[in-house]
Amino acid sequence: MSGPGTYVLRAEPDWYGAAEALIEACVYLSAPEDRVRWLERLCISLGDTLYPAFLHVLCHVGEHGDPDAQKAVADVLVLALQSGRLPSGRYSAWGAVHGAATRAMGPIEYLCAWYAQPGSRGPLSATAFDRAARALLSLVSHSESARRLYCAKLLADAEDPLGGAWSRQTRQALQIMARTWAAANAPPQHAGANAVDAFLAALRQGEGARISAAGAGWIPPLPLR
Repeated sequence: MSGPGTYVLRAEPDWYGAAEALIEACVYLSAPEDRVRWLERLCISLGDTLYPAFLHVLCHVGEHGDPDAQKAVADVLVLALQSGRLPSGRYSAWGAVHGAATRAMGPIEYLCAWYAQPGSRGPLSATAFDRAARALLSLVSHSESARRLYCAKLLADAEDPLGGAWSRQTRQALQIMARTWAAANAPPQHAGANAVDAFLAALRQGEGARISAAGAGWIPPLPLR
């Protein structure tokens, strides 16, 4: 910690330990409200600068957690969605100069914006986005309620041209991803993968096969030790 309320990542973060702590909080805290509050406090303590670290932990659970652990985390995300308290980070709005205007975005929206609309963080590589997005959507897909609610949220966000968060092209790709995900009748991993593939295909169609530069600040989750 570098000052009151200011955190920095260690040179070699313990992603495995952080994922375990997240799962334990979602499983063992007795009251649903306590679980949502724990997520809120975690994101507040990290702040917007380190919000990607929270995404990294979610992706670690999505890639390597067992089905019960993934469902426990997804169930807490349901509660957060239902109460409008989905842990969010602030990202540059579309067209904002040097991040002057930002919007609060949940985990999936944040990743999509980072890849499709690089801002002050710099670009996120196609490989890093694909791996992280598949892990996140697979994680959420372990709860049917979470998947259904998140699809509705993505569609509502994408259909709001006045919100200022998205370009027209990204909004169209989000709509396609959400509809593909909502219609999925497949195991969680496949449901998430198909939705991510649809998002990427829509962007390629609109951009003429844009390929992102190397990612800045994102390290794909490591295998479990």
